[in-house]
Amino acid sequence: MPKPPIRVLHSFGSLNQGGIETWLINILRQRPKGLEFDFILDTPGGVYEDKARSYGCQIYYRPSTTRLRKRLQVAGLVRGSRCLRHVLEARRYDVFHIHGEEFLGDALKEAAAAGVPVRVAHCHASQLARGKKSLEMAIRWLRFRTLDRSRILKYATNIVACSNVAGRFLIGSHWERDRRCRALYCGITLDDYHAALNRWTRQAYRKHRNIPEDAIVVGHVGSMGPTPVKNHSFLLKVFFELAKRNDRYHLFLAGDGPLRGEIESRVKERGLEKRVSIPRLCDDVPALMVHGFDVLVFPSIFEGLGLVIVEALAGGLFTVCSDSIPNEMTGNFPDRVLPLPLSLAPSVWADRVEEAVQKRISAREGIAIVEKTPFSITSSLRSLIQTYSEGQRFPVADRNLPSAMLA
Repeated sequence: MPKPPIRVLHSFGSLNQGGIETWLINILRQRPKGLEFDFILDTPGGVYEDKARSYGCQIYYRPSTTRLRKRLQVAGLVRGSRCLRHVLEARRYDVFHIHGEEFLGDALKEAAAAGVPVRVAHCHASQLARGKKSLEMAIRWLRFRTLDRSRILKYATNIVACSNVAGRFLIGSHWERDRRCRALYCGITLDDYHAALNRWTRQAYRKHRNIPEDAIVVGHVGSMGPTPVKNHSFLLKVFFELAKRNDRYHLFLAGDGPLRGEIESRVKERGLEKRVSIPRLCDDVPALMVHGFDVLVFPSIFEGLGLVIVEALAGGLFTVCSDSIPNEMTGNFPDRVLPLPLSLAPSVWADRVEEAVQKRISAREGIAIVEKTPFSITSSLRSLIQTYSEGQRFPVADRNLPSAMLA
C-alpha cells in the first residue's frame, strides 16, 4: 500500500515574479516524490500561478479586506479572517510554512490550533515593510517586536531565515540561542545556466534584447519600489559617471514597480535613453547573466541576503555591491564580490566597476563555483527537507523522501 505524501501549505503574499516565488517554483521542479506543495495567498493573479497548478498545487486566497480593517487588525481591535484555519483543518496538512517577516506569529497560532504538526516561520528580510516610515509603521514595529515575536517563539516548530541578519531581525537574540533556528539559503537552478549557454550565443541574445553587441553592460535585477531599497538613484549616478568615460557603457535594469517612471525621467533628463534598457520584468535572468551583462552593480540600502549575486556569479560576472549585503553572501565569494560603502562617491564606485568588468570569467567556471556552495537549488532543497524532518513527529524515511536528501 503506497504511503501518503508529506503535504505542505506555503503562505505568503502572491505568486508574482520575485525572489521567494522563483525559488519556490524551482523547488517544485526539483522536489522528490512524496513531497507536495499547496499555497495560500493574499493576492490572486500572480504570473507563477499557472505554473504552480501545472505541478499539481492547489491555490487558496485569503478574502480581500479594506485598508481600515487591516489597520484595526494591526491594532488588535478586530479579528482576522478564519480562512487559513478552515483550509488547514479541511486539508490536514503535515507542514505549514509561512514566508515573510510580519504577522507570522498570528498565522502560526492558527496552524497550531488546527493541529498542524510542523510549523515553519521563514524570514526573507532584514527590515519591516522595506523600511517604510510613518505613525502606522511605528505601531506595526511595536507589535512586531512584542506580540508577533512572542507568538513565533511560542508556536513555531522551526524558525528559519535567508541569512543570520534576517534571523536576528525576526526574533532578536533568540536567533543564536534557540535550537529551532537555522539559516536556510534560497538556491538557484544551475540547469538554467547550462540551458542558456546551449540556447544562445552572446551575439544572438544581445540582438534579442536590443543591446548593442559591443556594449559594456552594467546590469541590475531588482524591484523598482514601492520603497527605494534597491537604491536605483545611486546606481544611476554611478552609471552617469561611467557614461561620461566611455560611450560603450550601457545600463540594463531588469525589474518593475512604482518608481519606474521616476527612474525613466532621470534617464531622459540626461539624454541617455538609447544607452539604458528598462524592459520591466525579465523571465530569463540566467541568459541575462551569461550573455547580456558584463558586471552586476547592486547598491541596495539593505538586503535579507542578495541572491542575485549568486545568479551573477553563475553567469561568470563580478559584482560590486553595497556593504549592507549580509556577510554570508559577500564572505562566501571574496574573489568575486566587492562590497563598498554607499558613503563613497559615485566616481569611486565607477572606478571599481571598470575594474570589475575585467574580472569576468566564463559561465562554466561560475557554475562550477556555485555548485560547491549552499546556494545551489540541490543544496537548498536538501536543507528544506531537513527542516521539515527536524520538526516532524513522524519519520521522513517512512514518507517516501529519498535518504540522500537528509544527508
